[in-house]
Amino acid sequence: MSMRLSAYDLSGRVALVTGVTGGLGPAVARAFVATGAVVVGIGSRMDEEREKAIRSLLDSDGNNRLSLVATDATDEASVAQVVADTHEAHGHIDILINGIGGFYAGEPVTQTSLESWEHMFALNLRPTFLFSKYAARAMADQSRGRIINVSSRAARSGRKNAAAYATAKNAVITLTEAQAEELRDAGVTVNAILPSIIDTPANRTAMPNADTSRWPTAEQVARVALFLASDDAGLISGASIPVYGRA
Repeated sequence: MSMRLSAYDLSGRVALVTGVTGGLGPAVARAFVATGAVVVGIGSRMDEEREKAIRSLLDSDGNNRLSLVATDATDEASVAQVVADTHEAHGHIDILINGIGGFYAGEPVTQTSLESWEHMFALNLRPTFLFSKYAARAMADQSRGRIINVSSRAARSGRKNAAAYATAKNAVITLTEAQAEELRDAGVTVNAILPSIIDTPANRTAMPNADTSRWPTAEQVARVALFLASDDAGLISGASIPVYGRA
């Protein structure tokens, strides 16, 4: 059985996918494997159960093109090492999907602790900055690459009682735009995806009364990432793509 289920052919390209054990990450990893890409999935924790969940829909060929690595994505030395290891193993890095993030809300700014504020930035911005910093060096050297950051609809809405999360996700957009300018002449594009609430088991549990039919699925968001990684999107850089579904 062939895993080439996508309209895009990314055979021979190497994709780093961070947040691979989260709600969106497995769908992104599987989508890129389905295009023929070699995928290196990064998660903060990796065990047999998590690996099995990610690999469950892949055939033997797809599993051979997916490797999973546990690393601390908030630690600069660890990020630099995993990027270097990936480059050494494959000779190039073509695509980076920054999917690490987390949500916290429920308090107005006046009641938000500094710890909660800093945690949102450490989780939603720091890994994106670090992976973008080191992957972009390899991409610029080879004069090609795609960096795709996952921000959020909340970054544009100034969501009530979620200032730390929304501000951190807005910073991801600013980072995207700045790095797109920096890499304009290097053959590297940098774009952001802004999902609304994604239909994941965790979000269904957190919001049991929500109309989940209005949410984009993880697979639908992953297909937007595929487009941005493809040759068809070669003229798009510095963009923030809304993926709201009907939410």
